[in-house]
Amino acid sequence: MDKKEIRKEIAGKKAYYSDEEINSMSESVCRQIIALPEFAASKQILVYHSIPKEVQTGNFIENIKNGKEIFLPVIEENHLSVKKYTGKENGGKRGIFGIWEPVGEVCLDYRSIDMIIVPGVAFDRKCNRLGRGKGYYDRLLPSFPNSTLKIGICFDFQLVDSIPTDSFDIPMDMVITEKENIKINRKPILKSE
Repeated sequence: MDKKEIRKEIAGKKAYYSDEEINSMSESVCRQIIALPEFAASKQILVYHSIPKEVQTGNFIENIKNGKEIFLPVIEENHLSVKKYTGKENGGKRGIFGIWEPVGEVCLDYRSIDMIIVPGVAFDRKCNRLGRGKGYYDRLLPSFPNSTLKIGICFDFQLVDSIPTDSFDIPMDMVITEKENIKINRKPILKSE
């Protein structure tokens, strides 16, 4: 299947799940992230704030914000900037797609971020990612060093046999669903404490 067909197929599958089911599966995905030794070792994490029918990250962000330094992506024209998250009580706004975005300071040193949690329309078992087609993460991910752990998260029904890739596509180091963790052979190097 081409990218357009995969997006259409996944959109159809998402429609079958209630918000309650999405929330339950999301909690399972987030518990698996928290159980990772790499998560325990990470101090600064870039995670997205979710939209409906994708892995819900709102509770996850609130639950980990006191133990980790959290950053969220912010859409600015045709790219993502990265801003520090200090809590909803410190301000924020709804962005272009209705996604909640912080108004904190911009992160200029991407080398300090240990882990990136990335959404996707679909992933395959080689950890390739298919996004929504706007290229935001395609432009953001090359800014991070290879040592930054890149984790794609999705629901099990979003795993497909194969995703067509381009030369600029960056595979994830790991993909986590509510049912399994998939790792590729490249082992990221965690920064020393």
